[in-house]
Amino acid sequence: MFESIRQTNPSWKFIIGLVDKNDQNTDLFFLECELVTVEELAIPGFDAMIQRYTIVELLTSAKPFYIEWLFNHYPDAKNIVYFDPDIMIFQPLTRLEESLENFDVVLTPHFTTPINDDKLPTELHVMQTGIYNLGFIAMKRTDNTMAMLKWWQSRLKDQCLIDLSRGLFVDQLWMNLAPAYFDKVLVEKYPGYNMAHWNLHERRLEKMNGEWLVNGMPLVFYHFSHYSPANPGSIAVHHNRFNFATRPDLLEIFGRYKESLIRFHYFDLKKISCYYLRDENKKKRKRELETFLRMALPDKMKGRIKKWLGK
Repeated sequence: MFESIRQTNPSWKFIIGLVDKNDQNTDLFFLECELVTVEELAIPGFDAMIQRYTIVELLTSAKPFYIEWLFNHYPDAKNIVYFDPDIMIFQPLTRLEESLENFDVVLTPHFTTPINDDKLPTELHVMQTGIYNLGFIAMKRTDNTMAMLKWWQSRLKDQCLIDLSRGLFVDQLWMNLAPAYFDKVLVEKYPGYNMAHWNLHERRLEKMNGEWLVNGMPLVFYHFSHYSPANPGSIAVHHNRFNFATRPDLLEIFGRYKESLIRFHYFDLKKISCYYLRDENKKKRKRELETFLRMALPDKMKGRIKKWLGK
């Protein structure tokens, strides 16, 4: 991720937000950028979030707190852009900079045309987990943006859960409300943004004069979500609409991404357990029990259930 943005947007400042502790003193010599651990944010109630959340929930809950911290820590920063680490940048982010002249927030929908088959992922998956993919979000420093961050933080303090039975899916599903609650939110449908396995039905790659194009327009960034170099023959977990035989247009960029992961010590780093990865199975079993009891028992029992579960 850092290498790709350094090559395409060398004037941008890149910062890694690490929701972890380097308690094993891992040598991160290859990182040539600033790294901010989640402890530095001093999130109020963070210990309770650690106890409540699985690691995926904890990671996603930190996002608006990082963005606010960066705005406060860098008072001259006009814009903050978040990218998931499994993204590669292929073009200067000129279009994004221009969009942030007129809008406060930029979001990308998972896809912009209907899906008319029974393959995964489906439209129902997106309705359950979020219209917009939060592997990317861009914000401009305005009062409107700060109000949105405060609202988002308040929800993610205790409701950044993977619990579809309650209509919750980490930080992402909350953002469905952002265009209704806040002004100047751009829903960016440009096909070169956030190309990923969930929108392959509407986007195709081609290479012309050394430049990648999506539906004839420049590819700005590709999101390699749920791809693993340990299973290089699969485009993504939970995806069965296409494979590399039916989508040979993807082979070259996936090969480049796989090579970069290996070069930057993917397999070595993967062996290191996250400091906050605690009691995952216990948390998931408790969540499943809560869901079962909530749906199976009458309302008058819910207060007793909460007390019994220690809430």
